[in-house]
Amino acid sequence: MLIRFAFWMMLLCLPVFLLAKILLIFTFIIFAAFATQLAAFLLLAAFGVLIFAGLFGIFQRIWRAARHYFSVEQNEKRQFLFIKNTHSNQKRLFHFQRLQLNYFNERQRKKLLEKNNQQHINALSAAIERDLQRIKHHVSKDYFSQLQAENHRYRAKQNEQALLKLHHKIATITGK
Repeated sequence: MLIRFAFWMMLLCLPVFLLAKILLIFTFIIFAAFATQLAAFLLLAAFGVLIFAGLFGIFQRIWRAARHYFSVEQNEKRQFLFIKNTHSNQKRLFHFQRLQLNYFNERQRKKLLEKNNQQHINALSAAIERDLQRIKHHVSKDYFSQLQAENHRYRAKQNEQALLKLHHKIATITGK
């Protein structure tokens, strides 16, 4: 509405400028000056009304946007989205914590398994050493030192299967 009013004021100032030009041609200088001032005032007023209409429209939009933003419905919607996002973040955090916990538990389980295997290998090697001491007088010195070297080598390599075979071999020697 204000824009139409400003537009009509601009259209009205054009014939007034034309009237001032005609009055100037016919040497009515006082009337021409008055008509020029009137046309300039109308043009300035039209631009003022346009600026006012623009500012009024901007403030009106800002007011509507603020009312919409602070409305109960939008506030509840934002709270719902916040809770949903928090829940999603907690779910994601729980998932990654579970993965981390599983990773550390698996590492700890492997360390315990390695330690347990080491203890069994050491115990098996000690049992082989005792058996070797028992059969020391029944076998040749070279064969005894070969068996002893195999025991140390398999123990250093952590080769459980080879130690079991060596223990079985020693057991068959004592069984003779």
